[in-house]
Amino acid sequence: MLSRDEHDRIVRSLYAAAAGDADWRDVLALVADRLGHGAGVLATRGSGGLKAVAHGRDDQFADGYYASETFRADPRSAIHMAVKPGAVYHDTDLYDVEAMLRDVRVRNSIEMIGVAHQMGLVIRLTHGEVGWFTLLSTEAEGTPDDEAVQAFRRLAPHIEQACALAGIIERGATCQAMLMDAMAARADGMILLDAAGQPAFVNDGAQAILAADDGLAWRSGSFRTARAAETRRLLGAIRTALACGAQAGARGVRAVDVGTAMPGGQMAITRPSGRRSYVVRILPAPRVERFLSRFGFACILHIHDLGAERVPDHGLLVAAFGLTGREADLAVALVRFSGLPAAAVAADMAHNTARNHLQAIFRKCGVATQAEAVALFGRLG
Repeated sequence: MLSRDEHDRIVRSLYAAAAGDADWRDVLALVADRLGHGAGVLATRGSGGLKAVAHGRDDQFADGYYASETFRADPRSAIHMAVKPGAVYHDTDLYDVEAMLRDVRVRNSIEMIGVAHQMGLVIRLTHGEVGWFTLLSTEAEGTPDDEAVQAFRRLAPHIEQACALAGIIERGATCQAMLMDAMAARADGMILLDAAGQPAFVNDGAQAILAADDGLAWRSGSFRTARAAETRRLLGAIRTALACGAQAGARGVRAVDVGTAMPGGQMAITRPSGRRSYVVRILPAPRVERFLSRFGFACILHIHDLGAERVPDHGLLVAAFGLTGREADLAVALVRFSGLPAAAVAADMAHNTARNHLQAIFRKCGVATQAEAVALFGRLG
């Protein structure tokens, strides 16, 4: 029933779906069609129960069926769910099909979903999770013959591996997205440069700094500062870091392990506005780090704005230290204004009330002085 070429085509489609280059519905359709089934479902456990990707039925319809009393009452459900992970199953191996089809609870399921038989694989996924790759057929289509079962068994290892890979890739993509979001939200500027010295990623802080053009900008494909000497020094440090990264890539070692001195460097960038300088740190990227590999980055620039106001998040202070709302108001004001009297006015509270709140802040945050508190909160900004 399934030729070698057809088998190989299905295997290719499975791994394409795992990589995100094909739709799992198309894979289900291909397998179901070649093995004589009218529908197929790929089901995994979600927070609200079984979640399905379906062929021949709507996903939401399948989710609704799995959440229904009809599914729970069907005696076949418990049998199918009890199949050990990694095993292929089909109806004729599990129970007397003819007798089961006479059960009113089974008839209710068939009436609801329009299919009567199934052949499937219990998939072993990562972190001890399981899923189900199931082919479904109507009473008219009947149960699969021996040839179809054997063809499905040959596909089963590839199905399981592709599904497990898909989970790993999805988790990796989610982790990468979270890391990128975290870097984008950094108060300090961060720029990742590729091997050619072009920006591969610029976080929100760095975008604001470059857009302000107050001593550091990106023009005509290169960084520019307000002073020619600073520009030369910055570009030289970047070239050194990029060269170090290239050597590390050729030798198969970490970029930061090349040589005895740290390449790149750090420098102050003068601001024409008269505001406090930027401090820029230039580092070669550790090439073995994989989570940003799709950018091919080779150099990292950290930009610290010494003139920026670093105000802690109100909600963070409440959650991390157990401050009350008013105590958090005062903590924020202490960072923004010099001295308790000015902070009390900014927080709209009497001076004595502010003193009482300040003592509570000391106790909850483990500091002894106002200066220590301001230093702590400033680091959280």
